[in-house]
Amino acid sequence: MRTVLLSLTIVGLIFLSIGCSNTPEDQKKEIRYVKVEKVDIPHSTNERSFNATIEENQQSSVAFRVGGQVHHLYYAEGDYVKKGQVLAVLDKRDFKTRLLAAEAQYKQTKSEFERYSQLYEQGKFPKNSLDKLEAGFLASKSNWKSAANALTDTELKAPFSGYIHQKLIDNHETVAPGEPALVIIETNTLEVNFSVAESIINQLHEGQQAMVSLNHQVTQRYPATIKSVAQKAGDDGLFNVQLRMQNPDPRTVKPGMTARAFIHNTETGHSTTVSVPAEALFFKDGKANVWIYNEQNHTVSACQVNTGEVIENGHVQIINGIQEKDLIIVAGVHSLMEGQQVKPLSKNHSL
Repeated sequence: MRTVLLSLTIVGLIFLSIGCSNTPEDQKKEIRYVKVEKVDIPHSTNERSFNATIEENQQSSVAFRVGGQVHHLYYAEGDYVKKGQVLAVLDKRDFKTRLLAAEAQYKQTKSEFERYSQLYEQGKFPKNSLDKLEAGFLASKSNWKSAANALTDTELKAPFSGYIHQKLIDNHETVAPGEPALVIIETNTLEVNFSVAESIINQLHEGQQAMVSLNHQVTQRYPATIKSVAQKAGDDGLFNVQLRMQNPDPRTVKPGMTARAFIHNTETGHSTTVSVPAEALFFKDGKANVWIYNEQNHTVSACQVNTGEVIENGHVQIINGIQEKDLIIVAGVHSLMEGQQVKPLSKNHSL
């Protein structure tokens, strides 16, 4: 019986000693290897970049002002046309006939009005009769001009220089007045469209300078200017921004291509914003913290920070709480305690 009691006592003492060795104070004395980095100002904070798309500067659906049968269509999709060039013509026979009839009527009423005007001046023709002749003369003159304009409108001309994007009619097809016939796009000047969050929108303004790189030429950048900034967010909660830029090569740079827009950030004080790797952050009571490393006594202390945006390379902007050149722990942050001694890993070792 005494043997059993002695065994139980020994076992209890062993468990007690194990429990005492795992106290917070003992854990704090345990030296852990950590990865330490110096807080620095990232170069990317001076410049924001956005995924963008290239669009044509101008697009227009052109149509005949009169209806009729298409006599000839001169261009196909993809063809380049200059402003004022004739793109297509309607059959002109009926229009010429109407013009001849209107011209004959106009000449006749003009002659009558001029002849009776002389008689009226001589007192040989009543005023009310002359007024009727004048009304007929003016009406025939209007019809004559309208017929002349209709004949001219049988030719469809390019409103500006550009490329035929869509052909909506064919030869010998009958079209109605105002029916879209061709779609022309102008690509010598381009629009670059992208969207930004509300945290950025007030930092952008019309006329601000920008740069654009095309995704098939990432090493080359081209100057651009902010053309417009949306005053209302879209359904996705983002604000649309449009840049204007000259097309560096209309033969290869086409609407619909993808691009990258770069905006230099001129916001006061923003260039001094520091950032830390996302894995350096840990949360306590719902607040973001980082561990600051003390080079003098090789211990760590928690520092509460206010975070900003997630930027490139997996870093998070820190609005306040730490400063440039502070040493922070960037790996193993969840296994550390306040005041714990640590040993920085050399660059040739990893956790």
